[in-house]
Amino acid sequence: MAKFSKDESSPSSGLSFRELQKLPKDQHHVVNWIRRQNKASLLDLAIHLCQDEETVLKTLQPLLEKGFLEETVEEEERYYRVTYPPKKGQSLFKKLVDKKKAKQESSEDSNDV
Repeated sequence: MAKFSKDESSPSSGLSFRELQKLPKDQHHVVNWIRRQNKASLLDLAIHLCQDEETVLKTLQPLLEKGFLEETVEEEERYYRVTYPPKKGQSLFKKLVDKKKAKQESSEDSNDV
């Protein structure tokens, strides 16, 4: 699954509840609908909003640029998903898991010798 639109230099690491409340009404509606669907294609959104795909894409673009949505490709179809900020403590958990993996790999390497 390839990610296209999430900008690594984006100041946001996902959409928080506070940021959701600050969005313009049309973007707020789009985000909530995608969130309930888990993912949505451009065509799904166009049908739901009764708008053409170009108009929907203009609504999505600022959300993609801010990192609130991510665009993925599955079987040649582009889908949009809401990105959420990491939960508190998640980065610590990830560091511990990475440390454990590194330790296991180094012990496997020493057993191969």
